[in-house]
Formats: sequence, C-alpha cells, structure tokens
Amino acid sequence: MKKKFQFLCYLIVFLFIAGCLSAKTFPAAGKNYPDDPLEGYSGPKIKIAVSDFELKTSGLNKEIGQALKEYFINILSNTRRFVMVSPSETDLIVSVGVIEFVPENSGGKSGLAGGGSAASSYMGGLLGTSLDKATMQLSLRIVDRATSNVISSRDIQSQAVENPGTKIRTPHDKFFKAALSEYAGTPMGKVIYECLLEAARYTVLNVPQTYYKD
Repeated sequence: MKKKFQFLCYLIVFLFIAGCLSAKTFPAAGKNYPDDPLEGYSGPKIKIAVSDFELKTSGLNKEIGQALKEYFINILSNTRRFVMVSPSETDLIVSVGVIEFVPENSGGKSGLAGGGSAASSYMGGLLGTSLDKATMQLSLRIVDRATSNVISSRDIQSQAVENPGTKIRTPHDKFFKAALSEYAGTPMGKVIYECLLEAARYTVLNVPQTYYKD
C-alpha cells in the first residue's frame, strides 16, 4: 500500500513538471535578439540588385517609389551580406511591388466606444477620438538573373493605428526625408519601416547558400 502511495505521488509530481514545461513559451527571433539574420554577419557576400519598386496601387508616384527602394537598399546593405550592383552585373534580382499603400484610413475611435467596433462607429463621434490606421502590402520576389527563375516569393503586410498623444518613433527616422518626410513619426512611417525590414529579413533567409561567394 505504501509503495502504491509513493508511486502515485511520483506520478503526480512528474505530470505537474511536464505540464509546466509544455506550457512554457519561448521568445521568437526578432530584431532585438542576437540570432537576428540582419545583424552580426561576417563572411562571404552575394551580388544583388533591387529593381525599381512597381507601383500597383493608386496614390503613389515615382518619387515615393524611388525613396522606398533606396530605404530598402540601405537596410540590405547594412546586413553586410550583399554587394549592391547593377542588374547587368548581378546574380540575383529582388523585385518588389507595392500592392497597398494607405497612409490614413478610419481605424475606429478611442475612448469609451473605442476599438473600431460597431459601437465605435455609432457612438465614436460623441465618445472618442478618430484614429488613423495605416496599411501597406508588398509583393516580393527573389529572381535568378541568368535563368529568370523565381527562387522565392512572398507578400508582406503591416498596419499600425495611431495612439493619441504618443508620437510614433522608428529607428531610422533619418531616412524619412524628401519624398517620405511627411510619414516620419506617423503610423505610416512605422508601417514602412516594418514592411521594408521584414522584406530584408525574408531576402536574407531565402537566398540559397550557393550564391554566397568569397
């Protein structure tokens, strides 16, 4: 009887520990972690070219498209993995299309009827402040120049809603100049930064190792 009781106690303790381990969560890799593919690289590089951003939505002009391209190239260059060259000299071409670019959109109301719900749209004018919601979506393709084969492709999307009374800051506000200056410190600025950062991270993670050269 005593042995059965001890066995039961051990079983309960084991199940409790197993349950704790299974419930524990671990942080995913991100730009603040040492295993971020955008940081800490030293090794062979890849010759790469970025084509002009294809503007597939209204409300954009070539000046903004060029500014987005330059910003993206800067992020890629800072990874120290790529040598930026012309399309005629490159091994890979990164092709980017802007599918959606909405700097301001109704994001609901803050306050008692906030959150963008039905109640927000009905009572928001009386009880809350209008929120600006910015959205952006990119289509990205990594293409082998010699064969024109698409190595990898993905759509990348981000959105941000203004928090009243709080200025939005991004790590690279200095790059929001000329055509992008109006988006510095705004939800759209945050969205631009997040989309281009994710586009660079995706590029790093999906270029085959065979393209790296000493």
